[in-house]
Amino acid sequence: MIDELRAMALFAETIKQGSFRGAAKVLNLSPSVVSYQISQLEQRLGSALIYRSTRKLSLTHEGEVLYQHALKMLDCAQQGLSKVTANAQQLTGKLTITLLAALIRSPLNQKIAQFCQRHPRLKLNIIYTDSTQDLIANGIDLAIRSGELPDSALKARRIGQIERKLVCSKGYLATKTKPKHPQDLASWQWVKLAMLPAARTLVKPGREPELVQFESNVSVNNVEAMHQMTVFGLGVSTPSDFLVKAGLNDGSLVELLPDWQVPPVPLHAIWPANVAQGSNARRLLEFLVA
Repeated sequence: MIDELRAMALFAETIKQGSFRGAAKVLNLSPSVVSYQISQLEQRLGSALIYRSTRKLSLTHEGEVLYQHALKMLDCAQQGLSKVTANAQQLTGKLTITLLAALIRSPLNQKIAQFCQRHPRLKLNIIYTDSTQDLIANGIDLAIRSGELPDSALKARRIGQIERKLVCSKGYLATKTKPKHPQDLASWQWVKLAMLPAARTLVKPGREPELVQFESNVSVNNVEAMHQMTVFGLGVSTPSDFLVKAGLNDGSLVELLPDWQVPPVPLHAIWPANVAQGSNARRLLEFLVA
């Protein structure tokens, strides 16, 4: 049957093009191959399908009947291919991912929302947490993590970075002398992020990096909480730039030592090694880095 279907497709194209040579050119075959396949089809059917002459081809009665069915066959095949292609573009099934809680208000989270809107049939489960999840044990397809990565059997790809700002509230700054050097901040109160040491490195072009070690009365386990406590006037911190943008614009937060920068934190996507290239997880990854 496979041979007959292939020959029917060649036969239909030959009639549409009006010659073996025309069909061969469209199909990237030699004219002799096209002619041979149609001759074999005629032998298997026991009927002539085409009257051949030096100038043109014409259909026999049997050829006309088969040609109409061949066109319907090709049309059905094209519809099937189009439907499968559309389904491939429109993702279905389930996808579980985990992100840092600090990314809830990030542009990256907005892109995930856009991905969901493009694929409304996809069931997406998002776990926001600052604790490291075991992807295999918890059935997680893709994780977004910050910082340097430990060696593991997981696949990884850098997808961006988190820019940070050195800030405090306008009210807290009013109780201090405006700093001129990073080490001036060593004696200030800081809102400490529990998973990071009580120190920050600040960098400036043409200068050696400055490591500022500090004391803190307030420690939180979440970047969003660190930002909020800073807004409430409890000290200095280094939240993500997207968290402090509104506060800097309305004046409730002040950027300290703007000539000195807090090094950005790299962002990586992590996934199990056996995740297929065309999987939902890899499709989301490609969308995020596009």
